[in-house]
Amino acid sequence: RNSAPRAMSTASSPSRPSPRASTPSTSTTRATTLEFKCAACASLLNFINAPAVPANATLEESFVLLAPELASRERRERSAALEASSNARGGAHGGQFGDSFVVLSRGARRARDEGLDIKASTLSRIFDIASDMSDVDHPLCDACADMALAEVKRRTAQAESECAAYEETLERLREAEDETNATNDDVGNISHAVEDLELAEREAEETIQALEAELEATRAARSKLAKKAAALDEAEETYWHEFHAFKKNLNAHLEKRDSILARIEQAQTHVGRLEKTNVFNDAFHIWTDGAFGTINGFRLGRLPNAVVEWDEINASFGLTCLLLHSMARMCKFTFTQYKLMPLGSFPKVRDANGNVFELYGPFSIISSHKYDKAILGFLTCLSELAEFMRARDVRQQVNPPFELPYSISGDKVDGKKMSFTFNRDENWTSALRLMLTDLKLMLAWCSHKDS
Repeated sequence: RNSAPRAMSTASSPSRPSPRASTPSTSTTRATTLEFKCAACASLLNFINAPAVPANATLEESFVLLAPELASRERRERSAALEASSNARGGAHGGQFGDSFVVLSRGARRARDEGLDIKASTLSRIFDIASDMSDVDHPLCDACADMALAEVKRRTAQAESECAAYEETLERLREAEDETNATNDDVGNISHAVEDLELAEREAEETIQALEAELEATRAARSKLAKKAAALDEAEETYWHEFHAFKKNLNAHLEKRDSILARIEQAQTHVGRLEKTNVFNDAFHIWTDGAFGTINGFRLGRLPNAVVEWDEINASFGLTCLLLHSMARMCKFTFTQYKLMPLGSFPKVRDANGNVFELYGPFSIISSHKYDKAILGFLTCLSELAEFMRARDVRQQVNPPFELPYSISGDKVDGKKMSFTFNRDENWTSALRLMLTDLKLMLAWCSHKDS
């Protein structure tokens, strides 16, 4: 069902409320605006867009749709009134009214006949019915309606809380009743339970007797175990004494071992450092001093402007011969044509026939050829050892193999004559310097192979 359109209301003044709605104002012309006062604050209410009612409206159109509660209450009142009237007249009243509407009273029809607005009369009647069915008078403005709605919500919440409390109490009463019924049911089983308990008591007594016998046996066993525990404690104490003594000896041995290991490590470090040390570089230091080649600071050769004594030259040749002889021994090489005889500052060279040539001066012009042969034998030995080094590198696939920086051919070094007779001092000194350079490179080769 569809109800009539709702009218919009606005409050215009906060005056003191009246208990009922005031009588609506009327005019000769039917307007679409209805005026009522709020029953709570007496503010003027304006109903906007209210539908107009024709002046010639009939009785059939003079009804209004009500809510079910309002319609039920109005129906009861009308039924009671009609029943009283019927009893007074002695006859039956008419048919029943519908649930969804209320027929307006004759007063309403008279008001229409007298020229009052049917809509205003109808709304006034509706407000009266609503006021009778509630604790709040109607109509209400928006603010008062909100306050009334808030109060209704508060009371509703309070009622719901009370209902929940009542339901909880009722549930508790039901549970208590169920427990009482269960208790009554258990009373019948008490006698059976007592009998079972008596039987259990007898069984428990028998069990206690058995346990007492077992307890005596356990105490005897405990006494034996206590004696064994005392013996074990004594053995444990003895063990710990021996253990600590052993631990002390072990720590002493460990300290001694650590000391020995530290000394071994130190010795190994020293040995490693010694192994990396090249004795030849310290014993035979080959260098240069201007145009001279030197070995251990002794110059080898002479120049017109720098006269070198034969004692210094002899010492240089003695060290050179000793170095070449030592390198051959380290390489386990044997010379084939000549044999070097390092004798300090008086070195000599012996050929395959047993002839000995001095490699020291001074000498006379007659014996100078022996000095030249000694130099030739020295260069021959140096060339043989260089060839041995090259062959060894080739055999070990060293790339590039060893090679002298200045080649030796007979008594010449890099084309410069090294013999003393009929040779200029500058050429002789330069050839000796180149020979020392070759010898230094051979010393580096030996040091590398030894390491």
